Parts: sequence; C-alpha cells; structure tokens
Amino acid sequence: MIGRILFGFCSLSTTLTMLVMMVFFRNLPKLMRLFLQLIRQTLYLSYLIYQSLLTWINNRTRYETGGNLLANPYRTVSCILISLVLYMFFSTVLGKPFSGWMASCAAFHGFLIGYLWKNFFEPSGLNLGESLW
Repeated sequence: MIGRILFGFCSLSTTLTMLVMMVFFRNLPKLMRLFLQLIRQTLYLSYLIYQSLLTWINNRTRYETGGNLLANPYRTVSCILISLVLYMFFSTVLGKPFSGWMASCAAFHGFLIGYLWKNFFEPSGLNLGESLW
C-alpha cells in the first residue's frame, strides 16, 4: 500500500518535472527575445541619462580644458567611470559589500554605452543576438 503511494508520488513528480521542462524549452526563444528586449531598453535608458550628464559636463569643462569629452576614447572611459561610481554609490547606500564581479558588470555596462553611443538610433544599432525565426 505504502509502496504504491510512493510510486505514484514519484511518477507524478517525474511527469510534472518533464512537463515543466518541455514547456520551458518550447518557450525559450520567446523568453530570450523578452530578455534581449529588456537589456536593450535598459541600455537605451542608461544612454539617455549618460548622454545628458556627459553633455552637461562637456559644456562646463570644454572651455577650460579644450578637450571634447564626447569624443570616442574619452566618452567610453567617462561612461565606465560613471557606471563604477554609481555602483559604488548604490552599494554604499544599500549597505552591500563591494563585489569584483558586480564592479566588472558595471564597467562592462559603461563600456557598452560608451562604445554604442550614436548607434542606438540606427535600425541595426543595438541588435543583440540573432533572430531565430
């Protein structure tokens, strides 16, 4: 009697696990498109914030320094520094310890924004990955 109940529970759990895995794998392309769209929107919002901040800083410091902060190598380095400073600020405010992994993710985020500066507005500007269909 107990053996049949245990066998029934094991069969049911195995069937449900396989069903969940099948549904997950069937919907994986849709989930990946949703994930890439979320990354795209996050990078675009960050670009708008960084662009307004760097333009404001560039307008204030261009007369004294004579350099253009919006030129490619300076822009990329500035975006990386802004991302790292924002990460450190939020880590300090939230009381979380600094992590090298998260700092490298923040630096990569700044690099992407600085590198893809004007390409956000082109039709193929921020096309991450390939279309499966």
